[in-house]
Amino acid sequence: MTGHREWIQESVLRDMSEGVLTIGMDGVVNSVNPAAEMILEKSAEEMIGKRYAAIFFDREENDDFNQSILNAIYDPSAKHENLVPYVTDEHVKRLYVVTSFLTRDGEKIGVVAVLSDMTELSDLKIKYAEDIELLLDSLVGALSTAIDERSPYNANHTRNMVRMAGAFLQWQKETGDPWGYDEDQRRALLMSVGLHDVGKLTVPLEIMDKATRLGLDMERIKDRFIRLALLDKIALLERRITPEEYERATEERREILEFIEKVNSAGFLSDPDYERVMELAEKRYIDENGERQRLFTEQEAAELSIRRGTLTATEREIMQGHAASTWNILSRVTFPKLYEQVPFWASQHHELLNGKGYPNHLHGDEIPKEVRLLTILDIFEALTAKDRPYKPPMPLEKVWFILDDMERDGSLDGEILKAFRDSGAWKLVTGQPD
Repeated sequence: MTGHREWIQESVLRDMSEGVLTIGMDGVVNSVNPAAEMILEKSAEEMIGKRYAAIFFDREENDDFNQSILNAIYDPSAKHENLVPYVTDEHVKRLYVVTSFLTRDGEKIGVVAVLSDMTELSDLKIKYAEDIELLLDSLVGALSTAIDERSPYNANHTRNMVRMAGAFLQWQKETGDPWGYDEDQRRALLMSVGLHDVGKLTVPLEIMDKATRLGLDMERIKDRFIRLALLDKIALLERRITPEEYERATEERREILEFIEKVNSAGFLSDPDYERVMELAEKRYIDENGERQRLFTEQEAAELSIRRGTLTATEREIMQGHAASTWNILSRVTFPKLYEQVPFWASQHHELLNGKGYPNHLHGDEIPKEVRLLTILDIFEALTAKDRPYKPPMPLEKVWFILDDMERDGSLDGEILKAFRDSGAWKLVTGQPD
């Protein structure tokens, strides 16, 4: 009966696809099955009766494999299931090793190790992970392109920021990288840069593309002035006004329209021009029905009185809403753990250290270094951009002055700003030497 049981055990071990290796408490290999010979690429003659250390300690690359065996002997509390590399002259394998004690009459007499070759499965997992990363990269690239190309006035913004961020991270890597980033962390940050403006997909194009204060309202004003000219011409023909009054009215309309066209595209509204706008906002005319009408609507007056830029307070609030929209969009995406911070990093790029940013008015340590860098990249690109309709690119000397001033008032991280300048990453988008 005992012989029959041993025959069955030998038959099972011989036919198993998993390798089985037994080692005595003296460290001598007692038995191996054919699968173990194939997996370990060593014959039974090379192993049985030999000390384990003499057989397997010849390669440092196999330290993890050997440790997984030794743990079963010397560390009963250790987890005795491990996925470890195993290197031979011909192959680099991934082995799943399960170890356990062998006992007889309650006494430990050795260790048994069951080996499964997971190399092919590991390769498939690696390939799958690479495919997922490629998919994520292509999706980020496609979204970034869609965001930028939605508006001709924003065509290179995200692309330039990604280029600068990549160059900055490479510079850090080559100079000791104080952030201690690995490649996955660099990818996560670059993904955040690529997606930082995804919320702009929710901003109306008439605000995104508003190159002047009045935008489309300028054409309506011109049409109104043509109608006023016709009304004055009719009044002249009907002799309700004199030729002199007609000439004065014509000259006044011409002067007002020239002033409005100047203000419409001005980078900054001076105090005298602002006061003139306020005067014109009160001006009235008599329409064809004999009713008094505003020369400029409340909306037009609000647009003309914008001190800097082209957006009214309401339009700016809508535009600033893209940061919150970025969070709302990205927080609904299930990112892999490596990229779980991407929604937060991407959506907070308008936050400032002094709490004067948006959308959440974060302060100091509430803003991670990744966001601090993203903010600097965003401001730098906006100031130097060559494709903004409402302003020319700013001279580099003035750009650094503004960024330094923002650092002094507590808005920006001075250490990261200095590193960004030292990196020279900004040269990729300015084409300037310093």
